[in-house]
Amino acid sequence: MSSSSTTHVNTKKIALAALFTAASLVLSFVQIPIFPAAPWLMYDPSGIVCLIAALAFGPKLGAAVAIISWVPRVFLDPFGAPMGMLSTCAFIIPAALIYARSRTRTSSLAGMVAGAALSIVVACVANLFVTPLYAGVTMQDVVYMIVPILLPFNTLKMVINVVAGQVLLAPCMNVLGEQAGSPGHGGSTHTSAA
Repeated sequence: MSSSSTTHVNTKKIALAALFTAASLVLSFVQIPIFPAAPWLMYDPSGIVCLIAALAFGPKLGAAVAIISWVPRVFLDPFGAPMGMLSTCAFIIPAALIYARSRTRTSSLAGMVAGAALSIVVACVANLFVTPLYAGVTMQDVVYMIVPILLPFNTLKMVINVVAGQVLLAPCMNVLGEQAGSPGHGGSTHTSAA
């Protein structure tokens, strides 16, 4: 590939990454109560966008999309935003690393499940330290919340992200393959192996 072609592809990649970041930022403001037992805990679909970006362009770019899209939220939610960055990166980085080894449906599912499990653990542990800073509760209080509230909420959140990721992966890769203009960024490398 010539240097001009490489520059052209890199420019498109940067532009697509910017679009993913903007989409993730917008969706981070969509707050949906999904766990009736704890209506104050909200789900936002921005993680799905970060996941597709990481699978399409690699873990580094995916993490960049996740972090940059959460930065504006730091000013509005100085405790929740860093936790959002941390849990999202814990989800998408393992997913992207596993998927990169073998770009198949099976690999994508394995990566998403592994990332989801790590993200759930990270979210629960982070809550032990962060929640007492702003909620007026002790770390012991948060420990008591893990099994009845934090664990099921974060599990439900990850189930939604994994299902959405599986549904959207192939069509998104097909579109990105056409836009990115190079192998490794599109649907041509993704198969539907079971």
